[in-house]
Amino acid sequence: MLFREDSRARAQHQAVRENAGWYRWTHDLVEVKGSGAAAFLDRLFVNRIAKAAVGKTKYTTMLNEDGKIIDDTIVMHMEQELYWVSTLYAPQLIRWMDQHRENDEVTYRDITHEIDMYAIQGPNSPSVVNELTAERIDDLKRFSVMDNRIGDIEVKIHRSGFTGENGYEVYCRTEDTKKVEKAIRDGADKFHAPEIDILEVYVRSLPVEKGFALRQDMYLLTPFECGLDWSVDLNKEFIGRDALVRAKEEGPKHVLVGLEYQNESYEDIAQKEIVYYKGVPCGFVRAAIYGYTVDKNIGFAVIDAKKAVEGRVVTVGQNESPAVITRKCWL
Repeated sequence: MLFREDSRARAQHQAVRENAGWYRWTHDLVEVKGSGAAAFLDRLFVNRIAKAAVGKTKYTTMLNEDGKIIDDTIVMHMEQELYWVSTLYAPQLIRWMDQHRENDEVTYRDITHEIDMYAIQGPNSPSVVNELTAERIDDLKRFSVMDNRIGDIEVKIHRSGFTGENGYEVYCRTEDTKKVEKAIRDGADKFHAPEIDILEVYVRSLPVEKGFALRQDMYLLTPFECGLDWSVDLNKEFIGRDALVRAKEEGPKHVLVGLEYQNESYEDIAQKEIVYYKGVPCGFVRAAIYGYTVDKNIGFAVIDAKKAVEGRVVTVGQNESPAVITRKCWL
């Protein structure tokens, strides 16, 4: 649903855009290790995981045999022959791994309940993190992870995030969570960086403005239909590769696009609400939210490729709410 205009949500949203904010991010982690770990992950994901040196991470999608997205993840090369896979769906990922494991020298397990993660996001996030850590993080490159300490607590700092701003993720053991959270809260307070505790802000309004989609937005599309061509390495074998090659040759059947809803007042736009062009169905809604930086009701939709024309006016739902097709990034 669209998120109703809210002054508290606006303040948290703008804190990340203009200064910094922090939040505890509840995601799942799967540990993969062994001499065959890199080859195993390369077979599961479209990006070339084996190219990631220790301390480097890669964004990637995972496909079914039809070449369609069933998950998107961050794969982190933590140590030699040891990887973490960040996903929202660890049980499903492990079942998929079980189905496609061959003679790989690899083990994997869900470590979600052993590791906590806090995100510190925004243009002033380096100052906040440097306030906390024993070693400065100024030279840490995007999609890189380093060992560090907060006080006497060992943590891992990953330069990444889901807001479109410069940001960092702090990983700690769950037994250290309370101490780490207090340190982050105290350090962030020095920079007037608030805790972001409204889910719609850090899961939807911030990411959507920057064109960051969730797995559910891309589910059963191809990477090429989502603008993720850059993440696909067709020079290696992976599950769904042959189907994806055929899909690339045929061209996209659908496209994940942006939508700007034209009604200024709040209205409910449900996921999977039908999108019409001249009264004929041409797609469906995947996300809808209020963007506090752009001051618009915005979101994503899956539209028939031939009808996905930027600037085209469409209507959404039985109430025929007007919307305009845009590129799926507003900032």
